[in-house]
Amino acid sequence: MTQEQQFEFLIEGIVAKGYAICDDFLESNEVENLLETFAQRYKSGKFREASIGKQSEVHKASLVRGDEILWLETNSIDAAERMLLDKNQAFVDYLNQTCYLGIKDTEIHFAKYDVGKYYRRHRDTFQTQKGRVLSVIYYLNTHWIPENGGNLIIYAQENGVEKAITITPLAGRLVCFESEKLDHEVTETFAERYSVTGWLLNRR
Repeated sequence: MTQEQQFEFLIEGIVAKGYAICDDFLESNEVENLLETFAQRYKSGKFREASIGKQSEVHKASLVRGDEILWLETNSIDAAERMLLDKNQAFVDYLNQTCYLGIKDTEIHFAKYDVGKYYRRHRDTFQTQKGRVLSVIYYLNTHWIPENGGNLIIYAQENGVEKAITITPLAGRLVCFESEKLDHEVTETFAERYSVTGWLLNRR
């Protein structure tokens, strides 16, 4: 598919179900380059344990989530990060032009789950801070097998009945869903799990 076809495919899924899955959104060489940058950043010791909430509400959340994260700088000059940021921005621009979502800003970070880690069921919104319209997750896990666990579970409504959608974190796959409407979780992982997670916001 062309990039525009990928965007249209994602939009169709979001409109119909509240979520969409696009395989091979990232090419294999793009995944490898991101993993290389990911490893360099992690080795530098800049990753931090993720927390819940912001500012005065922040607290350690080891019982809820176990990932370590590093926020990407929007002006990064690293080639791999720049590629991802530019692709993400192209999606934002297309959404604004075709769906009039009014997306004004993005938040994006690397996320690493060590063996035994997880993220309990939650929603990507803060009670005191609104603005997240869509959540996006770019997966970087090459040679991932079912025994590795670490699946994303999205809880969607189908005909008034909640349905758990299981999504494997395969390299190159992009998952996009409505931040304020869909609960989701990451099941326990039995191998190191890598992704780039972000949010598209309608405020700055």
